[in-house]
Order: sequence, then structure tokens, then C-alpha cells
Amino acid sequence: METKALVAGGGIGGSALFRFLAEEGYSPVMVNYGFGSSWRNIAGGRPAFSLPELTDIARHNLELFQALDKLGDIDFRPINYLTFAHDETMYKALEESMAWQKAKMVMPADFKKEISPYFNDQNKKYLAALKTDECWQATPGKVIESLRQLGINAGGTMLENTELVDVQKIDDKYIAIVCTDDGEYVEYHTPVFINALGDKGADFAEKLGIETGLFPVKHQAFITRRLPMLGINGAPLNMLIDRRHYKGFTAVYGQQLGDTGQVIGCASPAVEPLETDKDMKINSRDFSEIVSEVFIDWIPEISAVGFQSLWAGYYIEPKMVVDVEKGLFLGLRGQGFMLGMYLARLYVDELCGKKVPDYFHRLRLGEDALLEKAFR
Repeated sequence: METKALVAGGGIGGSALFRFLAEEGYSPVMVNYGFGSSWRNIAGGRPAFSLPELTDIARHNLELFQALDKLGDIDFRPINYLTFAHDETMYKALEESMAWQKAKMVMPADFKKEISPYFNDQNKKYLAALKTDECWQATPGKVIESLRQLGINAGGTMLENTELVDVQKIDDKYIAIVCTDDGEYVEYHTPVFINALGDKGADFAEKLGIETGLFPVKHQAFITRRLPMLGINGAPLNMLIDRRHYKGFTAVYGQQLGDTGQVIGCASPAVEPLETDKDMKINSRDFSEIVSEVFIDWIPEISAVGFQSLWAGYYIEPKMVVDVEKGLFLGLRGQGFMLGMYLARLYVDELCGKKVPDYFHRLRLGEDALLEKAFR
């Protein structure tokens, strides 16, 4: 089969690439196998980064979410992120970031007024919290389905439950072999192949002689049973983030879904990344204990509320690699919801010869990758 473009991987990045390629007339084919981490993320986006370039990407990403919401229901709504400063180093990093984002510093005396009327008066762990505007919430599955449908409407072909088996490059043409839903093997020839395979991406890059240095890191998430709205004036609880290195984790964070009242959240393990898929304790008992402790320390009233579900997905570390020349769209580091759509827009723009911001080129393999360190 001949196609102008083939996208391997149907997460939020691959689905956005599929949409924008179709709208530019490439009539792309997208192959997707299984439900990856994009479907299981915790539904929040923010512009709060320690790098102004990442903040710029996130703001444009928000614009794309707002436009997508007008085309179909994705449960979009504006929210705030509140990042707690637990020490002077974090306080300074948060304070510096106010120079390039819309935010204000909230003192502990105002936590009940600015965060939740149920916030724990006895919690003395924080110096302040940065309240960031221009954040958003949307349902991940609806976002991905909307992107895919727009791609199909513009002439793209979506192949679900279809697995990439092999890829090679001969001269200027890629040859990709896929196994379809009915077990048939199909060989695609295309001048444009984009690897957006998430945790499998590095393996297929190696087949093309590309060493990315990327690896998957398992992260677990949770969702509670339904709750009354816990935010200010009966609104849902905004995203709360604690970035302490504590009991084997480096961050605990979560928010309340506007349509159901469920609290959904995550925690980042502070272990050697290559070991997180080997010790299952990191992704079960330790995880449930740390998120329970932190959230109850924030809002004691939810201590009796049970988990509805716990699940795991993968962050791709240690850097983003978005490289048009090499056909790579990998390593979003758990930030696909915040950055993925706009990065896909820039990728397709550069592919079409359009002007893109200079910082986009820093995401090429071998460049500095716009590494975020303070606000992971």
C-alpha cells in the first residue's frame, strides 16, 4: 500500500499529528494498537513551567483545546493549578516563574479562601502556594476521539488494533509492516513516517539506526468514588501539587473532575527510573499509601472515601525528542496533555515548510530538549 504519510501510535500526540496531516492534504494512515498512557492520564493541563518556552507551548496548546471544544464535547473547562512551596528553593522557583505566566502567590492564611473551605488548618508544611491561571481540564478519551474524527473527516485513515511489526528506510522511502485487526500483514510505503509510539518508540527508532536514549517509566494513578464539590463556592477542587521528595516519591498531585466530583491524581516515584517496572510495590501499596496520606493531610474530610480504581501508565524519559527530519515524536514525559497538540501542529508546519518558533528546533535529537527540572 502507498500512502503520503503514516503515523505509528494513536495517543494524544499521534492523534493530533493525524488530524493536522489530514488537514494539510497528506491523507495519512494512523496505526494504533491498544490503549496507551494518553487514555489514562489525569485530565489536566497547565502553563506552569520553569522555562518560558514550555509555557508558550502550553498556552498555544490551551488555545487548541478551546477550539477543539467548540467542534465537539470534550468536557473542557478552565481550572487553576496550585503548587505548594514546601521549602525556600521551591518558593524561589515558583516566584521566578511568575515573570512569564499569570499567577499569584497564596499565603497559608488564605488557603481556605483560595483553595478549599475544607483545607486542613493543622497542615503547616507549606510556605505558600502558587495559583496559576490558564489551566484546563478535559476528558482524555473524548479529546483523542475528537482529534481522530477530525483527521478521518479530512481524508485520513484510522487503523485501530493494528500493530507496527517492522520499519526500515530505503533511500527516501519508509517501508512499514503492520499486522491488522484480522491478522493480515500489510506493507506500507511512505515518504513520511512518524514514530509516536510512546513506550515502544525507542525500539522502532533503533530499527532505523536511531539511538534515542529514551526509556519508559511506570507511573500509577488513582480515581476516587464520587464526592461533593470541594473547591471554592461549590466549584470542583483545582489541581493541587506537592513536590516534596517524600517516602519514595517526588510529587503527589490531583484534581476533582467537574462532571462527576471524583478526585483523580498521580504520584511520581523517586526511584531509579529503569527500576520502576521491576518492583511492583512501587506501583501498588506504596503508591496508595502516599496519595492517601497527602490528600487527607490536605482535606481530612475525604479520609472515608474509597478508591474506585488504581491504574498504571508510562512516562517516557529523560527528554522530549520531536524531530521532523528523523520522524520522531517521542518522550513527552507525561506532559502530552499539556504540550502535545501544539507540538504536533508545529511538527506538521515544519514538515510543510512553514515557519516555526526557534525553540522548536531545540527538541531535535541531540539538542538541549527544553528540559523541565523544577516543575516536573
